[in-house]
Amino acid sequence: MDGYACALRFDTDASEFIRGVEVGRLWETLKNTDDPVEEFVHASNAEMVLRLAEATGRPVHSEELNDPWLLVTFDAI
Repeated sequence: MDGYACALRFDTDASEFIRGVEVGRLWETLKNTDDPVEEFVHASNAEMVLRLAEATGRPVHSEELNDPWLLVTFDAI
């Protein structure tokens, strides 16, 4: 995970903003495909990942990587 960084630096370092952008991007991806979706997310968004799974009716699986990352996989619809 050492090779991951923001492609576009935000004008704020607020963790809540960063978490919101991450969930918003994931939400748009899930709404626009019926295929499986696999993404890296911050572990602090674990609860929101569960809410996205519930809202979209998709089972979700996660794998803990190194802090602070999870690899989440949403099943196809």
